[in-house]
Amino acid sequence: MSNDPFDINYSERQATNWHIVNCTTPAQYFHALRRQMLRKYRKPLVVISPKSLLKSPVAVSSLEEMGPGTSFQPVLGDSTIEDTSQVEKVVFVSGKFYYDLVKEREQRGMKDRMALVRIEELSPFPKNELKKEIEKYQQASEFVWCQEEPQNAGAYAFMSPRLNQLIPEGKVSFLVK
Repeated sequence: MSNDPFDINYSERQATNWHIVNCTTPAQYFHALRRQMLRKYRKPLVVISPKSLLKSPVAVSSLEEMGPGTSFQPVLGDSTIEDTSQVEKVVFVSGKFYYDLVKEREQRGMKDRMALVRIEELSPFPKNELKKEIEKYQQASEFVWCQEEPQNAGAYAFMSPRLNQLIPEGKVSFLVK
């Protein structure tokens, strides 16, 4: 994907060759395109979200999410978690697979014990945003990168060393669909 430094600052993001996003909501898609046009520099934007997600009944956005004062978020935390101290497992995911995981979490009754963190921008790597999300879950004993594709495909090879650098124990498990 990219060989950008792991600890890239936001002001240095224009130094990367391209920006890769995998949006999970129409609002995020809108903001990614809008941000691309408003930037003072030009780099290719690679959008790897499927068009089918834009028609999905579960992936919806309100007009308020696209209104004034809103912007693209490289990382979307789990807004359904009320007490972060109860979370045992933090699952990092990107793209439409998030909705499959939400459904599975509900079926297994793990809503309060498992947090789903969406990584919407893969490159440049959103280190600071992810660090803030990880710090919310001090009691979590397991951190997992989850993707639909097998380990030798998808974003695992890119994400694994970067996530391992941020996790307190430095160990991220891998799960595949």
